[in-house]
Amino acid sequence: RKSDFKRNQRFRILGSHTNPNPLNIYINDCKPTIRAAKSSLKLNLKHKFLTTCHVLGFGATTLLHHSIQPPSAQNLQKHLMSAYQDSEHADPTAADLSALWNRARKMSGYGDDRLAAVESLLEYNPNHARAKSLLAILLANRDSTKNRSRSLSLAREAISLRPEDAALKVAFARLCGDSESALEEKRSTLRAALAQDPGCLEASVMLLSSGQSVDEAVYEDITGRISDDNVQLHYELGAYFRKRDLARCRHHYRLVVRVMKGKIEAGAVDRKGLCSKASFWLATVEKGGEIAVDRCPREYVIGLYKGFAPTFDDTLVEKLHYRTPQLLREALAKGTNGGVPPVEGDAPEEMEYDRILDLGCGTGLSGERFRGLLSPGGSFLGVDLSPEMLVKAKERGCYTSTYCNDIETCFDVGAISSTAPFDLIIACDVFVYLGNLDKVFDGVKRSLSGNGTFAFSVELLDEDAKYNYVCHSAARFSHKQEYIRQLAADYGLEVVQQSKCVLRKNAGADVIGLLTVLR
Repeated sequence: RKSDFKRNQRFRILGSHTNPNPLNIYINDCKPTIRAAKSSLKLNLKHKFLTTCHVLGFGATTLLHHSIQPPSAQNLQKHLMSAYQDSEHADPTAADLSALWNRARKMSGYGDDRLAAVESLLEYNPNHARAKSLLAILLANRDSTKNRSRSLSLAREAISLRPEDAALKVAFARLCGDSESALEEKRSTLRAALAQDPGCLEASVMLLSSGQSVDEAVYEDITGRISDDNVQLHYELGAYFRKRDLARCRHHYRLVVRVMKGKIEAGAVDRKGLCSKASFWLATVEKGGEIAVDRCPREYVIGLYKGFAPTFDDTLVEKLHYRTPQLLREALAKGTNGGVPPVEGDAPEEMEYDRILDLGCGTGLSGERFRGLLSPGGSFLGVDLSPEMLVKAKERGCYTSTYCNDIETCFDVGAISSTAPFDLIIACDVFVYLGNLDKVFDGVKRSLSGNGTFAFSVELLDEDAKYNYVCHSAARFSHKQEYIRQLAADYGLEVVQQSKCVLRKNAGADVIGLLTVLR
């Protein structure tokens, strides 16, 4: 029945079901098929027994279809019709709802399955305070203005349903923004949580972090009670002190790295990526690049541009005098002209390209500049890790297609790999988020046409630096020129143009970069 099928898309089966019903007699006869069906069907809690019938019916029908007709399979079909009708209007029991909540609570991430689980639970129990709070968090992580407003409303409703629950107040405080009015509500909510549960370390850390100056009494109280294993709170303390007290910042980040490395070696899974994130931020506050990190955390890059996308162009072009796309196109023209600059006053002679790939395309500033090099009917693909930046890129209309993906792994994405080989691959101001460029160069080498060109920029690191690349306090990487040349040699690419230039401004100072064109 189509209506049941659509309705049942919302839920995955909650494990095996036991029912005082003759159907259980026949389970073993089609066990492998049932197991396969259970792993693939999405089902609705309200029709729990009905969904069992769907699974068993799938198994019985498959057995009959293959002319395997034990009496049990035929009898099963007879029982299914009456079972289906009997369970059509069945409501979930309290045990069902409890099992559903436990499942939703233990699921990781912010995906559709978890969201569907919580919404289904709230359909049957709209006053489930913790489910409302969890739904608020899930919606907030989808980051739209509409979701944010609804998430705050749901979190407040959760608190009103269970005002005695300090954890709900802490959850609400995590959803508050950083504006003055939001900070005041956040602090008052955290104080209320601590009044109910003075031992709530999470509330204490968040209250400390919401202040502009360090409350030494609160900090001493926290450090006296927090265990080394509470890595999430140590990570938050490291983040808080990053611009206030570098010694304390290093202490908390180092502790997170040490504890998490021990847990990972013991077989634990770092689901939140705390070890890599703490290592990265520790690298930004250590001098001389002594902490080895290969890239910025994906979550940091995505989060950075969630709020930055609407004002990105104005900030970069007007305030920071960003010129990389223009300069890179000029370098490309020189490279394709044998390194000879055009005669003053003349436009450089430029090639056209059938297939162009823009790595880290952002809002399309680079795409706008390079669009004129695309042959009529050609393909111009843009790739970026930020969905919000890609929205702006699509509005510009300079790409034939855009893809939300990591530039280290995008070369194996079906739509991109099927468009390859590319005649031109560009990367403007994106390698500041990567230190080790091996994976990108490997993907580029595999995706370039026989006479293809790779043009990109990096921020320049002094040649006398100890390492090939370093992550600076601004959370950006710079690279040595010799490292770029070595990578080109390692991957069989020829350097046809390379020049130093001013890419943009930062705090009023010139940012020196290196433009490279490889073939």
